[in-house]
Amino acid sequence: MPRNFQGGFRHFCKGLLMAACILAMAGGALGAVDKGAAPDFSLADILQGKNYSLSQFKGKVVMVNFFTFFCMPCREEMPDLNALYKEFKGKGFQVLGIGLSSDPTQLRFLVKQIGLDYPVLLGNDKVSKDYGNVEIVPTTFIIDKSGNIAHKILGTRKKEELKKMIEALL
Repeated sequence: MPRNFQGGFRHFCKGLLMAACILAMAGGALGAVDKGAAPDFSLADILQGKNYSLSQFKGKVVMVNFFTFFCMPCREEMPDLNALYKEFKGKGFQVLGIGLSSDPTQLRFLVKQIGLDYPVLLGNDKVSKDYGNVEIVPTTFIIDKSGNIAHKILGTRKKEELKKMIEALL
């Protein structure tokens, strides 16, 4: 085989293997914790250290958004999540951001830079595991007033699409 063909073929195979791994991770994430009772957690807010638990918001629609500091799509989505929080917080709606695999200093910087009004919590391996081993970010759960998962969203969504999901549960 010509030398440049071998290198190109090797590169193609590496890319194919990486794509297969990503699909396997997505498949594993899709099958876990899609419906039923949302797992409770108690995590500290990165700005004030105040503990928040999911159970304290029973009776409200809660959006739990998992993200990482280095995720650009997560950052791009956050202003929309903040706008939804401002629009619906007086109507029984709460947003909780959970930063995974991120340094608290970086998360504080991000919250201040974007100007987020909703609590951003320092996540850990336990909460990630409880929610189906969150490996794709952003991953967002919309939880109904009874504490059940109504929607699991992998990746970003447009503000209008999220708004329709929230309004249907309020």
